Amino acid sequence: MSNAKIKVCGMTSLQQVRELAAWGADYAGFIFYQKSPRFVGDKISGTDLKAFTGIQKVGVFVNETADRILQVVSDYGLHAVQLHGDETPEFCKALFAEITVIKAFRVKGDENLAALLAPYEDYVDYFLFDTKAQEYGGTGKKFDWSVLEQAHINKPYFLSGGIGAGDVEQVKGFMAANPVFSLDVNSKFEIEPGVKDMEQVKRFIQDIR
Repeated sequence: MSNAKIKVCGMTSLQQVRELAAWGADYAGFIFYQKSPRFVGDKISGTDLKAFTGIQKVGVFVNETADRILQVVSDYGLHAVQLHGDETPEFCKALFAEITVIKAFRVKGDENLAALLAPYEDYVDYFLFDTKAQEYGGTGKKFDWSVLEQAHINKPYFLSGGIGAGDVEQVKGFMAANPVFSLDVNSKFEIEPGVKDMEQVKRFIQDIR
């Protein structure tokens, strides 16, 4: 039985968030980037989300101001923030004193990850690795996970980028040998942006566990 945590990102329905919690998902991700088709700001009210405490709530931000992020954390009752833009180590440090910080890195495969990550290590709680694309946010595609093995990452991280229902065995094999703190799934489980196929999500959680 796997003890890896599972985060389902891009949530826009409070009912679906309740289902995630009932099925044992650890994190629900909410995107506060207005250009995203999964922008949650006009779909779930801060009052309603703040009142629901059955799951760890992560807010996803892209190149937002620290004041705005902390305001959203307060308004929506978030437990962590995921910084998915070009935030500097100094920016992360300022938030790190206030809230759990997940710093996302968009990976193509030819980066010197060790050099890229080093300045952030003292100022974030977790890393997240996603597939690099022109736009910010999910691509639904995988990157070559072997680059993570070669970088010898010494911080727990979220593994993201195109993980779907058919990837259970590949994911389990990778997690057995690497410090994956949590899986992060999104678009491969969607009926439309922000709306998940919850039966598929439920089966994935059961299969991973």
